[in-house]
Amino acid sequence: MAVCAEDRSGSVADYIPELARVDPDGYGLSLCVHDGHVYSEGDGVVGFTIQSISKALTYALLLTRIGRDEVDAKIGVEPSGEAFNEISVDDNRRPKNPMINAGAIMATSLLLPPVRDVDQATVDRVYGELVEFYSACAGRRLTLDEDVYRSEAQTGSRNRAIAYMLDSFGVLDTDPEAALDLYYRQCSLLVTTVDLSVIGATFANGGLNPRTGRQVLAQEVAQRVLSVMTTCGMYDGAGDWVSSVGLPAKSGVGGGILAILPGQLGIGVYSPRLDRHGNSVRGIDTCRHLSTDLGLHMFNLTRESRVTIRSVYDITEFEVSEDWTERERGYLRTCRERVRVYELQGDLTFSGAEAAMRRLSDDIDDYDVAIVDISRIGVVDPVARTMVLTFKHTLDERGQAGLVVDPDRVMRDSVERHRNDQLAPDLLAPQALRGFDPTLPHVHSTMEAAVTDAEAFLLKRRLGEGDVFGG
Repeated sequence: MAVCAEDRSGSVADYIPELARVDPDGYGLSLCVHDGHVYSEGDGVVGFTIQSISKALTYALLLTRIGRDEVDAKIGVEPSGEAFNEISVDDNRRPKNPMINAGAIMATSLLLPPVRDVDQATVDRVYGELVEFYSACAGRRLTLDEDVYRSEAQTGSRNRAIAYMLDSFGVLDTDPEAALDLYYRQCSLLVTTVDLSVIGATFANGGLNPRTGRQVLAQEVAQRVLSVMTTCGMYDGAGDWVSSVGLPAKSGVGGGILAILPGQLGIGVYSPRLDRHGNSVRGIDTCRHLSTDLGLHMFNLTRESRVTIRSVYDITEFEVSEDWTERERGYLRTCRERVRVYELQGDLTFSGAEAAMRRLSDDIDDYDVAIVDISRIGVVDPVARTMVLTFKHTLDERGQAGLVVDPDRVMRDSVERHRNDQLAPDLLAPQALRGFDPTLPHVHSTMEAAVTDAEAFLLKRRLGEGDVFGG
């Protein structure tokens, strides 16, 4: 966030008067990973109206309610290449996709009864069902910003023109005013970046909300929505977004951006200054940095298998090394539970590394030495390697130790590349111990060597800086 915070270009939306009143310097970022854990910075709990991000959710609800074939007959899925509020239809007089205003108004109309006289009670009922669905995706009850709703309803001449254009084409089967009222309400729901990140993680998980455990929508619906978000979610800036950021996303003129890495995580960003496309300036820049710095582009060719912690245990099963004196061996027998081994398996990408390092962090008071065994890891991407080394540095600063078992030298090669990085400082340590490369003393080719290193650490901390190998 610090890299993007100084950019104050763009301006807040003013065609909806109430949106012009927001603090233009608001800035929040939240990231929800596959198991529901949320990281948040800045204004992560500040409420703002969801605006056009709602289009993705209503499209999902509509697909769930009436099915793909009936939706496709009414709304296309092709990028429009036009601004979000263009009066845009295809040759069959269908809105070109559900992510522009014409498609979104059509989508809300299809949630209403196909009759010309829709009473307010019916609109209220459908709105209540819509809020229930949105809230299930977010994992908490969402509420309406009444002031923004009234402001949109009073000034929405262009949206009213779109609705009546669709009605004039004979493709709107319900009362245009009822469809507009429902549309204005959905856009005026209050969310936070935490909410957006959880919504994103719900779609990333195939419709399963990772925080509530509830299956909110079918996997095939989530897949369809993510596909349309990829090509249409960022309006006429979609092509640049897909190539440079590479995440299915949806923006809103309230300053929010929802971005999703399928199978892994959801991202919510808020910053109300917009570019000429109606997208958050800092929001786009933030997502671009996240994609690049964390390797989140969906076409990253690293395999997407999620790493798992195969086993966690202490070193009680290992005999104390014969290298130590009887006094040292006696001490080491009393503290073997203070060395904990974490065996990983699968492919270590950002999402997997985050989950594994979070587990080590949660357990941090339960051990003095953590041994991470990556002998069963197939792929370790650069971001994951940096995360492991960064956690090792955190342990160093706490007076603990982090060791790695790496028989294929994957982490050793990474240490050499990152030796001078600020995130992974020079890893110098005593070189007298046998069984490992003396230039990389905490990255070992065997578990036995790692256990010996762990024993040496415990003895050194116990006995001070003297010769731990003496008699």
